[in-house]
Amino acid sequence: MHIHLISNVILICLIYFFDKEVKQWFKKDKKYFLYLCFSVIGSNAIDIDHLLANPIYDPNRCGINYHLLHSWYTMPLWVIGLLFKNKFLRYFCLGVLLHLGLDWIDCLLMF
Repeated sequence: MHIHLISNVILICLIYFFDKEVKQWFKKDKKYFLYLCFSVIGSNAIDIDHLLANPIYDPNRCGINYHLLHSWYTMPLWVIGLLFKNKFLRYFCLGVLLHLGLDWIDCLLMF
């Protein structure tokens, strides 16, 4: 779980350095930047689907394709979310895709 949170902080830093509009938000009004932080870190909320699994946590189980929001069927939704104009939604979806990428790497290292 720590790797997900650390990667989200790194993603927020990268967004800040490469997105000029976000940098202006930060200079003008910090609340918009906080909304961005909450939307990226909030992308970890997709782990709520673990509550539907039995057992809820299994260290020897690959989460990709086992949990509903971690399936190959929902990944196109997260990619489509990157195309929306709303930056908060786009960065939320980017955070989710980063989360799924880290889960996928975890699955590869498991076998």
